[in-house]
Amino acid sequence: MVVDINTPVKLKFRNATPIKRVVEYDADSNYKKYRSFLKEDFNGRCGYCDSPFGIVKKDYHIDHFIPQFIINKFPTHLNLLNDYSNLVYSCPSCNGSKSDKWPSEHPDIPFLNEEGFINPCSELYDSLFYRDEKGAIYPKEKLKTAAYIFKELKLYLRKHQTVWKIEELISLSKKAINEETSDSRLESIKELLGYLEEHFEMEIN
Repeated sequence: MVVDINTPVKLKFRNATPIKRVVEYDADSNYKKYRSFLKEDFNGRCGYCDSPFGIVKKDYHIDHFIPQFIINKFPTHLNLLNDYSNLVYSCPSCNGSKSDKWPSEHPDIPFLNEEGFINPCSELYDSLFYRDEKGAIYPKEKLKTAAYIFKELKLYLRKHQTVWKIEELISLSKKAINEETSDSRLESIKELLGYLEEHFEMEIN
């Protein structure tokens, strides 16, 4: 079998699709009370970029998939302001990038000319992107929706790749320690510390 070394490696974008519990709508509730539910249902990871809370170390946000300013225009849809089904556990970067973006002026129209957003709890969301061997995120070729979400959420930012790499290095370091392979353990730990220093602006001796 001949392997083409010029063929890019395409890794899975994320290992699991978030599965949200069913929460009965409560007209008197406030969406902020669902933070612990969301963190658990999203496995402590951003629904949009899959970055784990444990590495980002910043307060994660609660994103309204259908933005609040769109919802507020339609009295018939005001329930979505606090409806659990419309909430996404999101890292500060993705929530800030998505902000109030919505392709239409109606909450029931998530697409215009193939441009729009797909709920990250859908398996379809997983099929839009892939990662290279260094963890950088890319949209699947010829998918207009993937390219739109990639651009609007700024999934091209290096911070997403860096967080992925840190998580990989932590995993490799733990494996090396368990296998008691001193050389590989040392190299993994050195690389890990380098990423921690860069990403968190730490001074590591």
